[in-house]
Amino acid sequence: MPLRDFLKDRLTEEKLSLLPKGFEVIGDIAILSIPKLLEDEKYQIAQALLLHRKDVKVVLRKTSKLDGIKRVGEFEMLLGNRTTTLHRENGCVFFLDLAKTYFSGRMYFERNRVAQKVNDGEDILVLFCGAGPFLIPIKKIRNVNITGLDSNPDACALFRKNTQHNDTYADIILGDANSMASLFKKGFDRIIMPAPYGQDHFLNLACEVLKPQGVVHFYTFKKDFEISHFKRLLEEKGWEIEFYRDCGDVAPRVKRYVFDLRKR
Repeated sequence: MPLRDFLKDRLTEEKLSLLPKGFEVIGDIAILSIPKLLEDEKYQIAQALLLHRKDVKVVLRKTSKLDGIKRVGEFEMLLGNRTTTLHRENGCVFFLDLAKTYFSGRMYFERNRVAQKVNDGEDILVLFCGAGPFLIPIKKIRNVNITGLDSNPDACALFRKNTQHNDTYADIILGDANSMASLFKKGFDRIIMPAPYGQDHFLNLACEVLKPQGVVHFYTFKKDFEISHFKRLLEEKGWEIEFYRDCGDVAPRVKRYVFDLRKR
């Protein structure tokens, strides 16, 4: 249900028009982006959400964009007093601290889609693996050699906790994806790459550790009118585009896209 439906009897039409279209729920935490023009109504908005979503116990207001090597934003606590939660998806349970590691609940479909494409026996690398939402579902259903890489020590700690809790085992390396060629001496059949905003150069680096005919699931952020040109660039660089889709809005006119790419 849109956020404005929770508040249509409490706010004027003018203020309703300022509300974001939706919100994200991770575990029992709701995350809102409330504009400054609604500063006086922020607690009222949070309380209305809590009233209508019985599964939500904490409401956070996003106050900054993702930043730094940890890719975490800053939050104002509107209701509740924690940023930790237990999130369930795709048959797995994840311990998360939203103030310490990046996590997008909106990517649950993609995480399941990619897991279903994996074959037993593959060597797989998950870049920017965070607390393990791509990696752990794969390991639970496939017999693979899978490795995670992340530069955030807090994410690595949560990853280890989550592998134990989900009764899986996988390696994770604390390191910079810019150095992947020196970190890995073997090639991978499949690389999963939810790259940070504006960091498409990691796709070129992945070529150095991808086996011939290997596959990359590459996530990038683009405006709709940029896609045709971007597809041409990929093909000119020798990538075969097996599949691509829009994974949802992240900013005005900006969407996250996934490209399933095979190395020729």
